[in-house]
Amino acid sequence: MRLLAMRHCALKFFAAVFFFSITLPALAAASSPTQAPAVFGWVEWTYIEPHHIHVKAKLDSGAKTSSLSAVDIERFKRDGAIWMRFRVPISASDGGTNEPQLIDMERKLEREVLIKRHGGGPSRRPVVEIDVCLGTRMFTTPVTLTDRSRFNYPLLLGRSALRGHALLDAGQTYINGADAERCKPAADHNNH
Repeated sequence: MRLLAMRHCALKFFAAVFFFSITLPALAAASSPTQAPAVFGWVEWTYIEPHHIHVKAKLDSGAKTSSLSAVDIERFKRDGAIWMRFRVPISASDGGTNEPQLIDMERKLEREVLIKRHGGGPSRRPVVEIDVCLGTRMFTTPVTLTDRSRFNYPLLLGRSALRGHALLDAGQTYINGADAERCKPAADHNNH
């Protein structure tokens, strides 16, 4: 009887050792941050991928939702899903180029949101996901599509987009420069 109890205890011991040898490394990896957020100014150069569109963005901790300037917005169906076809207008100064740009894009409609407007009623806007390169960070974020031509920046990145990627220094601008090659290898890899 005593031998049977000792075997049973030994079996429990080895089962516990096996369990913890598998679980602890996974828990440690899951709890450790992959990369600490970088510091950015309230205006930064970004790239919209995979087109590698160079554009100024306002980083706005006061806005929850991100927004991308878009015109000629239209819905269409593809493979049973609703998609959005739109053009992204970027002035020469906002794109850092000699000429203004008008980039054609298509993205799957993720949802629609009701946006409260200052001095007006609410507006329903389509939401699509875009890939953004900010500094050395490449991430996917939802954006509402709206004509932002009356605003200073064609792309606004709100709290939802910045969470986990950026710390905001409201007294600075263009901390990370505009290195065109920074995220291009990752974008090229994602296109293949």
